[in-house]
Amino acid sequence: MYGAEAAGKGVATGEHAATLTKGTIGIIHGMKTYLLQDAYGQIKEPYSISAGLDYPGVGPEHAYLSESGRVDYKAITDDEAVAALLQLSELEGILPALESAHGLALAFKVAKTMRREQRVVVCLSGRGDKDVKTIMHVLANHERRGKRL
Repeated sequence: MYGAEAAGKGVATGEHAATLTKGTIGIIHGMKTYLLQDAYGQIKEPYSISAGLDYPGVGPEHAYLSESGRVDYKAITDDEAVAALLQLSELEGILPALESAHGLALAFKVAKTMRREQRVVVCLSGRGDKDVKTIMHVLANHERRGKRL
């Protein structure tokens, strides 16, 4: 099983919310989990295009699933999520939420490594209509820079 987390502008940039990929164990809101924090335990500012993934920690259930090896979490950048959102919208007429688009982007990556007879299930738990303004802004910025998703 796979899970996606927000790599924002890339895990190497520091502008991300990839707590399982780059976080360390700490305490937040009374729970022990993986956090984006400095050497003194002070919480670092997370970043993600998706408001629902823009958090400096991860639920302890996800931390357990990651540590136990039950779920393989991968960091997905903003650009990868938006590209997956656009692809699903164009192919199926479904506008997923940016949160769900992260999982969709990971599913597209994983599917490339699978055999044809294998199946993929993706949970699209949100609506993308709330994200249209954000997506338009991202696409306009890419167009100004001559960059294509």
